[in-house]
Amino acid sequence: MNLTPGQAHEAYVGPPSELVDVSAFVESGTELHEGSDEQEPLPVFSQSGVELPADVREAFTSLAQDEQDRIKAECCVDDLRISLEDIVQNPRLMGHVTRTHEATVHAIYETAEPSGRKKRKRTTLADPADEHQDVTALRLKLEATKLKCWPLTLHAASFIRPPRQHDHNTVINVKKVGASAAAERDALVFVTVYNRQAWGQRILSRSSQHVLLSSQTLGDLYRALPCPSKELPEEIRDDAGLVTGYKTSRDDDDMAVDVMDRGLVCVEGILYGDGETENDYARKLLDLLESLPEDNRQSLTEGPSMDSVKLSSLSVRLHEPYWILHAGSCEHFFTVTTIRLRHPTDPVAGYPITTQITPPLSDFCRVCTKVPAVYSIVGDIRLGESPYLICGPCWRWMGEPKDDSDVLVVPLPQHRAGWVPEES
Repeated sequence: MNLTPGQAHEAYVGPPSELVDVSAFVESGTELHEGSDEQEPLPVFSQSGVELPADVREAFTSLAQDEQDRIKAECCVDDLRISLEDIVQNPRLMGHVTRTHEATVHAIYETAEPSGRKKRKRTTLADPADEHQDVTALRLKLEATKLKCWPLTLHAASFIRPPRQHDHNTVINVKKVGASAAAERDALVFVTVYNRQAWGQRILSRSSQHVLLSSQTLGDLYRALPCPSKELPEEIRDDAGLVTGYKTSRDDDDMAVDVMDRGLVCVEGILYGDGETENDYARKLLDLLESLPEDNRQSLTEGPSMDSVKLSSLSVRLHEPYWILHAGSCEHFFTVTTIRLRHPTDPVAGYPITTQITPPLSDFCRVCTKVPAVYSIVGDIRLGESPYLICGPCWRWMGEPKDDSDVLVVPLPQHRAGWVPEES
């Protein structure tokens, strides 16, 4: 499938940075904030220069007067401020600038929007021959600007699109997924999770965004991911091994209660499995790679379990997509977008924290077409197709089939894991 320029721009992740040693970053940032034997403390989070050390504040005043004047002149923006104030205070010039901007934006939107949509009302501009001399002087001055990235061009149409599903957020407030409290020397690691699009496997779409402590593990990140695959119902089989039904709730005594927690995380070519068994996901993937031709094998190595690997022990690249595999063939990709020290206004406890979850796209009931379906009916000849998606009220209205046909009622994921806080 060939991607359009807009789709290619949306699917692009990166470019990656150089390797960042998380523990070294935390140590250097803490040393900068708290100071050391060689350097005085530097208030990283100060909102004013008053809190800076005295030698830093006096560095400028200790310069010669000529040097101070040169720096002030170089940093001065009075010429720009005066020009802007002259335009804003002159109604004729401000009107020209406003109409020119609206006309440019209109042309860009016409280029970006499909031809079948209703066009916006076009903004008209005065003929250059009828312009006032002040307006003409301003127009020529703006056209002579050497900074070519300043004016809007039609190339901006590639970056204009209507809102899409991953632009929305189901999280109204910051959601605390865990109960871990931040230590004094903890840093915050910001993670963005992506999923493949069902209609285009080469296109990644943002699924969720999370904030973790550097003292937390890859297992904490894995369990914080909202994914419908974690809610797949358990199959009920008869003595012959045939599926006779499904159950959604699992008891503590159920031997398969933790099956959905198994998976692996791949960071910089190292596979971190769940560690539940000796033959976990990481080992199974390496065994699969061994069965492939040598030319098609990827260079991967097995590491410790994800629950034993703290984020502070890793060296990662910012904006580099890393891989998560679980539930058989369910894939996710995640990038580390930001690593920073914890600000005093950041939450103290409740990590991992979820800041964004893309609303899931649920299939509607095919009977009433009004509410999302909650069941998938398999083998019911009354419905005309199998499987058939139906909501709870419509299925209760139809009732169970009266004949002895083998009808399976498969419950669909309720989108609770990762969305709804766990009950204490």
